[in-house]
Amino acid sequence: MLKNRVYCLIVPWCMESGLVMLQTGMPLLAVRLGASWIALGTIGWVAQAIRTPICFTSGHLSERVGRAAINVPAALICAVMIFALSRAQSIWHVMVLYCIAMAAIGAFYPPLQATIGDVSPLGQLRKNLGMFNVGWCVGGALTALAAGLLVASGLSKLFYVGAACCAMAALLVVTWRAKHAPTSPDPSSFASRAEKVASPPVLPPDVVPADIFPPYKGGTEGGGGDFGPLLLISRIGHFAGFFGFSMIRILFPKLGINEFGWSEAAVAKLVAVFLWGLAVGILGANLSPWWRGKIWPQAAAQLAMLACAVGVALVCSPTFAAMRAPSLIGALFFVYGMAQSICYTGALYYGLSSRKGKGTNTGIHEALVSSGCVLGCLIGGIVAEKISVVAPFIVLAGVVGVGMLATAAVWARRPALNVA
Repeated sequence: MLKNRVYCLIVPWCMESGLVMLQTGMPLLAVRLGASWIALGTIGWVAQAIRTPICFTSGHLSERVGRAAINVPAALICAVMIFALSRAQSIWHVMVLYCIAMAAIGAFYPPLQATIGDVSPLGQLRKNLGMFNVGWCVGGALTALAAGLLVASGLSKLFYVGAACCAMAALLVVTWRAKHAPTSPDPSSFASRAEKVASPPVLPPDVVPADIFPPYKGGTEGGGGDFGPLLLISRIGHFAGFFGFSMIRILFPKLGINEFGWSEAAVAKLVAVFLWGLAVGILGANLSPWWRGKIWPQAAAQLAMLACAVGVALVCSPTFAAMRAPSLIGALFFVYGMAQSICYTGALYYGLSSRKGKGTNTGIHEALVSSGCVLGCLIGGIVAEKISVVAPFIVLAGVVGVGMLATAAVWARRPALNVA
């Protein structure tokens, strides 16, 4: 059990470190090579469009050929592509190499997440999934901080380190030799699970009225229970979160460097602050099951993302140029990351709580990541080029707002619930 817990931490830590180096270095390299807003957005959305069907396919395929048979080649291909980016000489080189690398990452994560479900006995899924979340978000946050420091000494170093991290992830998957956990429940686990059930906290009525969003008690961890509309609601926020994620990671570097005149290191550090927000939110979600089976955490997270999107759009606009400071934008990015982490955690947890179809559910989860990034880069690049450089964040606010309306509609149509 301890071995599985450790691997659930270090495998995503290494792979996410490679991804962070890739997604920190690629926009900076593209800007150096003179990429326009549409070109930069195109690199982002084409890569994610290729990644989306691969997410669906790899999770399902891993049910047949095995998880490691997908994970190891995917990580190695990603390592080679990231290394090759250090030699890229044109925008076309960047696009091809980045697309292949992102496709490999799309193939890697669904089987890995399904592996975590495979090795988790009843009552242990939340802990192992928590280690996975800590691994990718904390590892990514620390790597992003290192990336901000490495940029000053040479952009190519980001790609060298990223390639090494992905190669290490492949090696760890080989040495893991993950085995399926026994399916028979341990009677003692029921008592431990019962002890962990937290009484629902009360949110101030002016934020999310408790009588409108009562706790939903529809499922049990790992027992194939039905969490009702919570899976769909968390996926709505999850998609909207990554719509903004792509704008921050791919498009904002050009805004910061070309429009605001900030250095590459300063922009890389702002991206790191956003990832730190994700990390803090993930850690908070893993401290206890306070968010499980309740609607208000998802609703509050969507509201926070909306507020941050509006805030960034205002601060980046010419009207509020006097307030345009890296610290203020960094604070908004941090809060956005925290809010996004709640939607992400809910979408992944509710999808993996079923003992069947984990590969399919993780494929859907990762496909929402990539499809959100596709539309974020595609729409964001177009509106930044044709309308205004701050228009992407206005669009983001609209997407989150529509998501909140969809959440309210889904919750209103829920079946009869067992309400405390």
